Amino acid sequence: MQVTCFRLWGRLGHFRRAESAVSALSYPFPPRTVLIGLIGAALGIPKDQAQIVLEPLQIAVAGKYPLVHWHKAKLRKDPPAMLSWTIKSSQTLDRNTSPERATLIAQEWLFNPEYTIWVSLPESYHEEFTQRVIDRRWHFQPCLGLSEMMADMEYIEDLSGEAKAQPLGAYDIESVIPQNKAEIDTGKILDRRLGLNRLNMPRAVSSERVFTHATYVLEQDGLAIPVKTAEAYQIGGKVIMFL
Repeated sequence: MQVTCFRLWGRLGHFRRAESAVSALSYPFPPRTVLIGLIGAALGIPKDQAQIVLEPLQIAVAGKYPLVHWHKAKLRKDPPAMLSWTIKSSQTLDRNTSPERATLIAQEWLFNPEYTIWVSLPESYHEEFTQRVIDRRWHFQPCLGLSEMMADMEYIEDLSGEAKAQPLGAYDIESVIPQNKAEIDTGKILDRRLGLNRLNMPRAVSSERVFTHATYVLEQDGLAIPVKTAEAYQIGGKVIMFL
């Protein structure tokens, strides 16, 4: 398995939850679909095609639950009134144009989000993506959910050939875990006073924009989660699970 590890971070982030209505809640870490889009942007794959072109791929994420801040964003609902097709030289300024209508939406912003990402791409894309992250040479600026929230990608290491699938057993997983692939050891969770968060998040999307979801568990301080699983991988001294 070819695996590249990199750091993804930025000043602000917002990954809107699918179930959000009036208030825009954010996922604490980027969904798998967002990460695929980010990798595709680095490679120059057109928007909405990366999720098709890059599958099947494996992605793992680790990081703390970021601090959050509620921000009110003004969103325009109606465009300004259209100008007349005919303009005369004697025409004066019309101060009675139709006003725009706007609405205030509360958005949950993540402060200083930082994540460690492991990605195993199809062989034809692995080398190019790894080199682009090393050279900081991506086609489109990476972002953390919204285009205004620019992100940085920092190369950590290429772990190709070091990923080893582990047999069924008990492990301390140092990444976000898919709930349906692991049995959490609740006794150790209580002994270690770990804080777990359970989230239903997008995992994949079809060419018709139909999303499939999965349930994930993360520890709020980024600590290892004790589980029993047959889906663990030992990579670079850590034991992780792919989303």
